[in-house]
Amino acid sequence: MRFIRTIAVWLLLAASASSAHLSESGLICTLTGKKIDACCCQLKDGKLYCPLAKTYIDACCCKAAD
Repeated sequence: MRFIRTIAVWLLLAASASSAHLSESGLICTLTGKKIDACCCQLKDGKLYCPLAKTYIDACCCKAAD
């Protein structure tokens, strides 16, 4: 039982470390070049829309920042 608890704690620590890395690096809107915390794409009138560029798009314009 103690072994399982130890593994669970390590998994939680690993998950929080990986999510911290993601939030540090963030995302970039490829249309505007702005750094964002979360994907900016929205569904508007049944189409994909980028509110930062204020335009309809065919595919998600967000990519991971390097």
